[in-house]
Amino acid sequence: MPAQEQARAVCAAYELIEAAQDHDVSEELAALDAQAREQGWGEVVLLMHFARSLLERDAGRDDSEHVRAMVQTVQELGDPALVALGLATTAMRDATVGANPLEARVGAEPLVRAVILLDSAHSLVVHRVAARLEVAGGFHALGLWPLAHEQLALLEPLFRQAHDPLWDDVLHRQKRVVHANKIDMAVDEACALAEVGKWKAAAHNAVRHLPDVLTPLDDGWAPSWVAMVHAFADIFAALAGRPSPADRRMIAQQAQGQADDPNLAMLAVADAIRAHQAGDAARAARLAGPCAGPVTPNVPMHVRLLALNLAVRDPGTPPAALTYASELVALRWNSRLSRLTSMRAAIDAERRRAEHEFLRDQVLIDELTGLGNRRAYTAYLERIRRTLGPPGSSRRRRSTETELVIMMVDVDHFKQVNDTFGHDVGDQVLRRIGSILASHVRSDDLAARLGGDEFVVVMCADVRGIGAARAEAIVKSVREHPWSEVAPGLSISISLGLHRGPAADLSHLTAEADRQLYVAKREGRGRVAGGTP
Repeated sequence: MPAQEQARAVCAAYELIEAAQDHDVSEELAALDAQAREQGWGEVVLLMHFARSLLERDAGRDDSEHVRAMVQTVQELGDPALVALGLATTAMRDATVGANPLEARVGAEPLVRAVILLDSAHSLVVHRVAARLEVAGGFHALGLWPLAHEQLALLEPLFRQAHDPLWDDVLHRQKRVVHANKIDMAVDEACALAEVGKWKAAAHNAVRHLPDVLTPLDDGWAPSWVAMVHAFADIFAALAGRPSPADRRMIAQQAQGQADDPNLAMLAVADAIRAHQAGDAARAARLAGPCAGPVTPNVPMHVRLLALNLAVRDPGTPPAALTYASELVALRWNSRLSRLTSMRAAIDAERRRAEHEFLRDQVLIDELTGLGNRRAYTAYLERIRRTLGPPGSSRRRRSTETELVIMMVDVDHFKQVNDTFGHDVGDQVLRRIGSILASHVRSDDLAARLGGDEFVVVMCADVRGIGAARAEAIVKSVREHPWSEVAPGLSISISLGLHRGPAADLSHLTAEADRQLYVAKREGRGRVAGGTP
């Protein structure tokens, strides 16, 4: 029941996230936040900060407080998708900081890390969708539309896969957000193309999106969102030179006479585009003027920049000013292309690094116990040999002062365990012994499974007697482990051969530790044999 209550709270959080982008839900956010904190639902607390960040961002206010709180909360949660959401929100903040979007700082690193996390995240589907949406939004804010569209395309398989019906309503809401974001990005990109003089490419972009722009709208859409999508449709129609499917009267009614309404501003830009294409530069400049002023929240950046471009092309503008404006536009466009190339390269490099680490772990990690395997043991010894230096070198001579402890470990009568209790129990025994060994070594030491029931531990003997004390602790921990939890009547012990000596004589160390293991077995098993010669 507690898990179901938390899941329902997550659903309520996502409903508020959508509502926060349409109207004030501060009281509802505060109530759910208080409940989440009382119940210890960290992911719901995180989503409340995210909702408040969106609310502040859409209102054109500073959302830094909530972004910082998100980062702190995700560090405690550790869920990959939610970590990606926090990183992407941080990148969005960095990309849109300040009143002038042209002064945006590039949040490349957190976006790259978020993309890589989402490549292999197995979190709740609604969390993965939310994170992908925010990553796409970060790329959009940086003008990197191809990367943004790639992220949105990756959402389609998530919507199609089998999932708990509990998330149906949330996913349906998220589909609306995906469509709104796709159209927002497409309008922004088309206006950017027009801004640099690529009017045919802008028209092609608009023609491609125009037929489907209004199709998903239904009664579940918030009225302000419906008006926004209709305003986008009007810009598409203007760029394409096609009749507009937008309900301009509905947009005006939704604006309720507010002169700074973003949708009215976009209608003015659409009319300015039509005037420009009709060859009436003076009228285009006059119509674009209101939207070319201070930044209006929720107007895509390049819609406003296109308005500035049309406004400055008034017939009375000096030619030098037009040339200067055109060169600035070209520089900004080329800078964007350079950033796109750099971002793709950064993502590809990080993916290769992540794949390399995964493959390395697959090669060096024992699948059953999670310890290193024989390859890891060999690589560890080889790394020690490289550190020692070649024979006769001063570094090699100094290495005689460095001592290592080698422990060879064998499970007593392990074949009998498999024969009596079965191989599944035998595997559980090996896993638990692996955990015990891992708990008794330091980060610079190595615990590995060589195969079957054979293990090895390699330690830097920086303190006299540490090897013997650690070996006795390991044998005792295995002997006193509650093996009856694995199978009634099960009792396990290990034999351990220990040898300590100079790191420069690795071959002798390992051979002597192996010999001491057989001494421990010969003397009755369940004990430590060997030590310092």
